[in-house]
This record gives sequence, structure tokens and C-alpha cells, in this order.
Amino acid sequence: MLTYQDVMTTDYGRLLTAADKWQSMADEFRKVEGRYRDSVQKIHMSGNWTGVSSAASFTNFSATRYEFQAAQTQAKATATLLRNGHQQLTELKKTLESAREGAVKAGMSVSGTGVVAFDYEKLDPAEKNAVRHDPDYMASVRTAEQSWRDYLKECVKAVDEADQDLRKDLEAVVKDGKGGTGDGTAGTGFNGQADTVAKGDEAQKQERLDLAWLKKRDDETLDDYTERLQKEGLTRLTGNPKLAELVSNVSKGTVTAGAFATALTAVGMNSWKLNSYFKDVKAGNFPKAFTAPGTLLPREANARLAGAAPGSLLSRLPPNVAGVLTGSDEAAMWGGKMQNGRFFLPTAAEANLLTVAKQGGAANAMKAAGALRGLGVVGGVAATAYGVANLATYDTDMIKKDPAKFATDVTGTAFSASMTMLTVAPTPLTAGIAVGTGIAYGAALIWDNHEAIGKGLEAAGDSIASGAKKLGSALNPFD
Repeated sequence: MLTYQDVMTTDYGRLLTAADKWQSMADEFRKVEGRYRDSVQKIHMSGNWTGVSSAASFTNFSATRYEFQAAQTQAKATATLLRNGHQQLTELKKTLESAREGAVKAGMSVSGTGVVAFDYEKLDPAEKNAVRHDPDYMASVRTAEQSWRDYLKECVKAVDEADQDLRKDLEAVVKDGKGGTGDGTAGTGFNGQADTVAKGDEAQKQERLDLAWLKKRDDETLDDYTERLQKEGLTRLTGNPKLAELVSNVSKGTVTAGAFATALTAVGMNSWKLNSYFKDVKAGNFPKAFTAPGTLLPREANARLAGAAPGSLLSRLPPNVAGVLTGSDEAAMWGGKMQNGRFFLPTAAEANLLTVAKQGGAANAMKAAGALRGLGVVGGVAATAYGVANLATYDTDMIKKDPAKFATDVTGTAFSASMTMLTVAPTPLTAGIAVGTGIAYGAALIWDNHEAIGKGLEAAGDSIASGAKKLGSALNPFD
């Protein structure tokens, strides 16, 4: 693999020099072909040479002339590949040089081997004092250093990938294929179809320059790929890699916080529901029915519609509107069943959609779900499918490199699946599974982000840690 020093010190102008020589070689082969045509192959045109030897030589003469033509094609194609390679490598080197300039302007020093470090010599006395005594300042310095290291590394990687592409094309252009009419040395002579390699490279050249960053890399999960697209897309749009890094970090932090809040809410709500359910069962009372996640709004809407005063705005709504959005209680009746010695008739929010579908058909299951709950099911299925696809992109080395992230992805996918199950079939079993996967997902998020969380706890003091212990106890439904 190319290094930063390789990219910055290599003279790419030699590729143009080589391309000119290959073009000159093509011109010389053209001259030789012309002489061969007019002096040797022309013998057959006189009509004075006949017989077996004439027939045999005709084939051989045609094959020789074909090789002169194929040699021209191969030489021209090689010249085209070298020129394209020069253009691409030169432009990518400029991108690296621009990145280096940006790093220096941002207060970094970049060595001849590409080592990025914060340039403390540029600091004034007050700033140097802050570096020595302010942990947050040092943290921001380390973050900036790593960001610029990663950016320069990506620029070098782009040059290396272009170099590897050029090598593959140069290897392909010299391989003689089946040839065409007159090719008597298929597989061992010059490549008469070499121009197709060059044309393909010409067509893909700009695509590699502009769109190569859109391709998923072998060492990326889907999450890594999505995050990189966001950063590189913003970089290309704004020309500011630091802004892209900032937006990505903020987005990642927001997503992590949102995911943790979602898991926390699911665990807390379902733990409370399970406690209430088992207390009722233990006391011999008819237990409260479980409601599907996200049905609070539909329940409130249905209650308000049912109690709407005659002549009010709510009472004037068409009778089917509420059912379409919040679910039909009539359709949910297909989910009725015997439970704890009594016949249980669920509302739309309480209905087990699988039971409704089994007893009343898929159409009634859709009516019982309503649009809002139906969207939740669709979103849950999509999130679970994405999680499974993301896990499929891991290999053993990637897991070893970042086991915390892998654990987060595994438990996050399991949590999405359990919440989807709970949305479809709200039962004590699915609620218990949601609680278990929610706790595991929350723990994995804490493990994966322990450094940031640790800094927050340190800054907030022991009261936060005490509150966290109480929270952990509260989240245990069997405490």
C-alpha cells in the first residue's frame, strides 16, 4: 500500500513520458505494418503464386499482419491508460496537498511521512497555559488531531486505490484474448481488443474521481458506510472537512442519545406493565391488558371521539376516519379469547394482530392496527432488516477490532426485533423479551460510549452516579 511519503514525493510526470513513448511505438508498428502489407503480403495479389504453399502462406501472412495491427491497438491503449492514470493520480495528490494545507491552517504540523500532530509552538502563552490545566482543551486537541489524521489517511487511500486500478488495467491490456479475423496466435500474441480496456477506463475515469467514495469498502459495516457517506458528502458539498466531522459527531451523539432514551423508555414502561400484570395475577384479579407501543395517542383520540358532545367538531368527523388512523375496535374483536377463566375482548390498542389475522383474516388485522400502528410495524421490520444486513457485513477481524460496537449492533437489532414483536402482539411474553433486549442494548450503548459517558459523569459529580444506581434498580422488574 502506498504511504503518504510515496504519494507526495512520486513524480507522476513519468507516466506522461511513458505514454508518449507507447504512442510512438504504435506509430512505428503502423509503419512496419504498411511495409509488410506492400512488400510481403502483396506477393499473393500478383496471382503468380499458387498451390499448397500459397494457401498456407496466405493464412500465415494474414496472421502476421493482424499482429502488427494488434500491437498498434495495444500500444495505443497502454498510452491512454497511462494518461488517464496520470490525470487521476495528479488530481488525487492535489486533494491530499489541500488536506495537508487545511491541517496546517487548523494548527497542526504534518511531517514528511504524514504524521499529524498539534503544533504547540503556534500557541500564545495563555493558550499554552490552558493546554496544561484544561482537560477539555486537551480533549479537543486530541479530537482535532485524530480527525485530520483520518482525513489525510483517506486521501492517501484514494491514491492507493487509483494506483491499484491502474495496475489491474495495465495487466489486462496485455492479455491476448480470442482475437478477431486473422488472429493466428489467440492467447499468446498482441491484444487486438486492448482498446476496449482503454475505453472502459476512459468511461470510468471521472466516475472513479467523483463517485469512488460512494462505494462500500470491504472493511466497513453498513453503519460505518453510512457515517462515511455523510462526512464525505458534506466535505464535497462545503469543501470543509472539519465542518463535516463536526456534523457527523453531533449526529452520532444525537443518535446514540436517542437510542439510549428509546431503550430506557421501553424498559421502564414495560417493566411497569409487567409488575402490574403479575401483581394482578398474584392477587387473583383480572390482569390489565397489554397495549402495543405507540398506541397512547390512538387511545386518547378514541376516548375523545367517543365522548364528543353532539354538534362538536369531533362529532362531525366521518365515522371511519378515526378507525383508519387509530385502529378499529370492531375489527379488534376478532382477537377475543379466553384468558384466566374469562373471555377477553381487546380494543384496537390491545389486540394481538396475529390472533386477529388467524381468526378474522389479514384485512381485519390491518383494520385493527390502523395506520399509526401499522407504520410502527413497518418501521420496526425495516429497522430489524437493516440491523441484520449490517451484522452480515462483519467479519472476524472487524469484531475483534471493535467488540463494543459489534455488541451494540447485535443488541440493537435484537431490540428492534423485540419491539416489532411487541407492536404486533402485545403480551407478557413479548413485553418481557423487550425488557431483556432493551437492558442489553442500553448496556451495550454504555460500553460502546463509556469514554464520553465517563467524562460526563466526572463533570456532573457523584450525584449522577448515585442516580444511575437508583435507575438501574428501578429498571429491574423483579427487584
